[in-house]
Amino acid sequence: MVVDDEEMATKVIQAHMDHIPDFEIVGIYHSAVEAFFALDSREIDVLFLDIQMPKITGLEMIKMLKHKPLTVLTTAHREYALEGFELEVVDYLMKPIGLHRFLQTISRIKKHLQLPVTEAQEAKELAPAIEPMIQAPQHIFVRTNRAYQKIDFEVILHIESIKNHIKIVTLDDTYISLVALSEFAQELPSHFLRIHRSFIVNTQHIQRFDHYGITHIQRELPIGRTYKEEVLEYLRQL
Repeated sequence: MVVDDEEMATKVIQAHMDHIPDFEIVGIYHSAVEAFFALDSREIDVLFLDIQMPKITGLEMIKMLKHKPLTVLTTAHREYALEGFELEVVDYLMKPIGLHRFLQTISRIKKHLQLPVTEAQEAKELAPAIEPMIQAPQHIFVRTNRAYQKIDFEVILHIESIKNHIKIVTLDDTYISLVALSEFAQELPSHFLRIHRSFIVNTQHIQRFDHYGITHIQRELPIGRTYKEEVLEYLRQL
């Protein structure tokens, strides 16, 4: 299970985990409260948990759990490390979480779970994660005008939410589809970034950005107030 109030942070972990055999993400929650009740009704082996979240922090959530899964804390703040390890967490990951550091955490988790791993299996597991992601999907089929339209990810500039529809703007066309923006976002690769409640942008086409918006080759898009800190931190690392 992954718990983090930042959508981009969960997408990073999801992208890393896609290359790790033997593990499956069974739930992604953006609130510690929701995750707490979810853990009450199902058993999981591993919990990736952000520390700083509204209402209940990750550390408070751990203390409330009767049956604690193996827990990996994820945070941008080093000052919680000591308290985290006092709660017997498996690892403490600093954001932004790199793939190499993530693989080290997976190795620790496997030892705790006593999963048998031969050298051949380990090599097979690490190879797709370290190599370029040439096997990742390069396109998506979108339902539009009673048919399914193939759209390459690389040509998408941004996606805009319009009531219960989305508008997909590409380099040379525009498509309308009856789907929620949040649902469509789950099908996108990690280089797509939600910058506003109504906009997701392909970061590969960004030409400039400031505290108020980003610009690609066709137009400028606003950065939402609640997304600003996370978006700017992500874009500065590009």
